[in-house]
Amino acid sequence: MRKYVILAMAALACMVTASYAQADQTIEASIKPSKLSKKKKKPVTLIVDIRTSDAGGTLDQPADADRTIVDWPKNLSFDPKAVPNCAGTEADLQNTTTEAAIDICGKKSIVSVQPKGGIGPDSLDPAGGNRVVKSSVPTGAVVTVDADPLTADSAQTFVPVALTAFNGTSNNTLYLHSKATTLPVTNVLVGKLKKGKGKYGSSLDVTIPQLLAGGISDFKTTVKAGKYVQAVCKSKKMPYGARTIYSDAPQTTATYNGKCSQKK
Repeated sequence: MRKYVILAMAALACMVTASYAQADQTIEASIKPSKLSKKKKKPVTLIVDIRTSDAGGTLDQPADADRTIVDWPKNLSFDPKAVPNCAGTEADLQNTTTEAAIDICGKKSIVSVQPKGGIGPDSLDPAGGNRVVKSSVPTGAVVTVDADPLTADSAQTFVPVALTAFNGTSNNTLYLHSKATTLPVTNVLVGKLKKGKGKYGSSLDVTIPQLLAGGISDFKTTVKAGKYVQAVCKSKKMPYGARTIYSDAPQTTATYNGKCSQKK
């Protein structure tokens, strides 16, 4: 969910055009509360954090992704009908501010937790590195841009992105409105909820348009909207997965073994 915002951008002085051999990706996820009934569903808060970096270790600019699929455990279920649909279309949301997007869709269609005070440069590691302080980014993403991607010691720019997820106009669709907080640039990513395979109960398949300013190094979102996301603890195992497809790099696959506890 990575570039997936990722996550956007046109007004950066440098557009990254270099190709990358491969990338590394990780996913972490959790739900609150984690102590649940074995059978009765309960609304939960879902937190997902997907990070991507260059696999070589010399460059931190992630490769440009075309598509990311996030796999959810069978204990989790999504009910898009529990939340009003966005009153506008994907096209209506393009190139809008977060405030304008909320006006178009309607506040009740928001399914992500909005950060208090927004996200900004202070969300980045104060030591000056490329790490993102997790607790400072309740929802959103960070785009990493290399001024010269072919030089290992080149200066990098970090662009915080405010993410607002809306219940889409079509069934089982999410609009991921991604507004760069330091640039006049917005991207809208469209995700499709689908039936999962194997150990996963469902998947969110997100198509990622070509972004004009680097790749997403950290994508984090928190989802809670009444009964939109519910969970049981039929199995104590809560497996999560992320698969990202690139046009100029091998596919990356990441997994995370979450867990829940059962109420007696």
